[in-house]
Amino acid sequence: MDATPPDPLETARLLARFKLQVRRALDQSVNLEQLANDPAYAKTRLAEIEDAAEDEDLLVMVLRLRALLLPPPVAAAPPPAAPEPAAPQETRNYKFGARSW
Repeated sequence: MDATPPDPLETARLLARFKLQVRRALDQSVNLEQLANDPAYAKTRLAEIEDAAEDEDLLVMVLRLRALLLPPPVAAAPPPAAPEPAAPQETRNYKFGARSW
C-alpha cells in the first residue's frame, strides 16, 4: 500500500465534487466538515449515500472517501487457543530408589 499522506488540496477537491454530485444525484446535502472530522458520521452518511446511489461515479467517490477518511478496520484477534492439558504429575518416583532394580 502507498504510505504517503493524501494531498490536502486533492482531498478538498474530492470532497467538493462529492458534495455537488450528491446534491445533483440524490438531492441531499452533506456536511463536509463533519464528514472529514467525525468518523461515525462519515461511516453512516457514506453508507446511506452508497445505498441510495444509482450513479457509478458517485459510488466510486464513496469508496475513495471511505478509504481516505475512515481508518481501516482492525482485524479481529483470533480466539485464544485452549490450553493443553497438563501431563499427569507423578506422586511417587521409585526410579532411583531402593526398589529400582
